[in-house]
Amino acid sequence: MAHHDQKIATMLDDTLSALGGGAPSTTPDHGVNLIEDWIAIVRTNVSTQWVSEPLEKLRDALNNNNMREVERVMRDLSGSTIDLANNAAEGEYKQQLQNLSTALKDFAQGMAK
Repeated sequence: MAHHDQKIATMLDDTLSALGGGAPSTTPDHGVNLIEDWIAIVRTNVSTQWVSEPLEKLRDALNNNNMREVERVMRDLSGSTIDLANNAAEGEYKQQLQNLSTALKDFAQGMAK
């Protein structure tokens, strides 16, 4: 369990770093790799398995270079992430998920410009 928690913490940090750099500094391949890791993580917990579907949509949109769909899915994921933070997350994950929601929304807004 400790290894799983460490993996999640590392993934949150990596994702926040990637999103914090903005769209120009994050490559689609890097994004796809992060998303694949997230899909694997969310599938391990019954309470988060539902997140795999929008993550798969995001991965597919990146693979298809459909930036309009990437922006839309990221906005949707921002809302889902804040819901997860407010309703399911505990401890440090709650704040990190709130930060991730903001980063997803900000990243999507940056793509829209």
